[in-house]
Amino acid sequence: MILRCRLCHAAIAAFDPTDLTPPLTGAVFGPLEPGFPPPFDPEASFDDARCPFCRHHPQGYGPGGRGSLETDQGTLAIGQPAIRQETKKRPRKGGK
Repeated sequence: MILRCRLCHAAIAAFDPTDLTPPLTGAVFGPLEPGFPPPFDPEASFDDARCPFCRHHPQGYGPGGRGSLETDQGTLAIGQPAIRQETKKRPRKGGK
């Protein structure tokens, strides 16, 4: 799949959607074609990533963009990290 910048719509990187598990790092995204360097620092957080064309963050700056990426196949939601679900409290017998 191809990552596109939400602001300038440039094709930036290739990635496998199954690797998108928060927190994202630059290592998830590879070059568009073999033989080119990766577009982002593999060790850096994705928060530090910048589009190589417009120099803005690929997700844009709106709060609604944080949970998704623009791709060549449309908008792709990013998986949420596993959150421990609280068990429902059962009412006590006897009404208390």
